[in-house]
Amino acid sequence: MSDAAFKHVICPVVVVKVTEAQIRGDTLSDALRDEFLAVATQTQAVYVVLDFQAVTFLVSTGIRPLLSLNRYLHTRGGRLVLCNLNDNIRELFEQTRLISTVGSTHVVFEVQPDVPSAVAALYRGT
Repeated sequence: MSDAAFKHVICPVVVVKVTEAQIRGDTLSDALRDEFLAVATQTQAVYVVLDFQAVTFLVSTGIRPLLSLNRYLHTRGGRLVLCNLNDNIRELFEQTRLISTVGSTHVVFEVQPDVPSAVAALYRGT
């Protein structure tokens, strides 16, 4: 085997685990946006799964980085899928009609219950 280091890594799916428990304020939102976009750009990912398992609180400014990443991926023909939303976070997204509720047609974000389901949905195309 060769010991050569990879010069470039291209990964069509990247799973990003959000580690902040509370997402609030402009400073954190801007930092998350920058990190999300950097990961997507550096890996050349077409699909991103955001794992919200650690997130317990989210204010409206915390939605901005998600919208930025979603917009970036869509311009490249990609998709963003959120997963592991707790009940409060899910309710926030449902009330703002950013995720699907029963009978909803067009929504901004796709949601799956967990990381394996999110990755599978990307490969199924649903």
